[in-house]
Amino acid sequence: MALNIPQLILQFIENPIETGTMYLPFHYPKKDEWEEFQIGFRYHGLSGKDLTSTEEGKWQPGWHVIARNEMDDPFFIDLDEEASGFPVYYALHGAGRWDAIAIGFNIPSLGGFLEQMEKAGMDKTACLQLVDLSTDVRNPFWLEFRRSIEEWEDEEVESTIDPALLRYGKLVITDAGPNKVKVAKYLMKIWKISPQEALARLTQQDVLVANGFVLHLQKNIDDLQQLGATVTWFDLPV
Repeated sequence: MALNIPQLILQFIENPIETGTMYLPFHYPKKDEWEEFQIGFRYHGLSGKDLTSTEEGKWQPGWHVIARNEMDDPFFIDLDEEASGFPVYYALHGAGRWDAIAIGFNIPSLGGFLEQMEKAGMDKTACLQLVDLSTDVRNPFWLEFRRSIEEWEDEEVESTIDPALLRYGKLVITDAGPNKVKVAKYLMKIWKISPQEALARLTQQDVLVANGFVLHLQKNIDDLQQLGATVTWFDLPV
């Protein structure tokens, strides 16, 4: 029976982003090809045999592939982790076992990162800067990805990343606006607290949403403004 694909996953696969780098997602499943996309991971291509198992090194029952890179290595999620926005994992194929590497993004944040990488194009400096700001380069996946970028030939291409997005600071709500309950529900997911606790925080003056780079918090800024909140950005030293 076909899986009822969660909305977050649908949004990701129906808006495929190809960055032009061989390590990042390149092949995406279409909605009506979701089950076929799992062949070789969850199912045997010829026999249809279930390949999932709870044994270490096997493809786990909750894992589903959401994309593959140009080398056909899978990016996948665990359907049991919807509450966390579906953290994304990566594994090398052809190794005789599946060793999942958490890449430090869930589906929404990976989508945002891929959008920025797409804008950066093949600008080596911009891509390296974006990787350094957005990832843990000690992670084996990102370490290898960064090395691959360093091997690009240097080209004098103007960075397409707006320098304003690379400012570090804090995002503050100065006025929750007329939709305080909706704002609280939005913030509870960021702060991982109850709606009641979020509402209580909103009674305070100048409510801190998060610290970080504008690049990472721009979606929060846009979302909060659409909900009617007034937000202010304060630069901080890095």
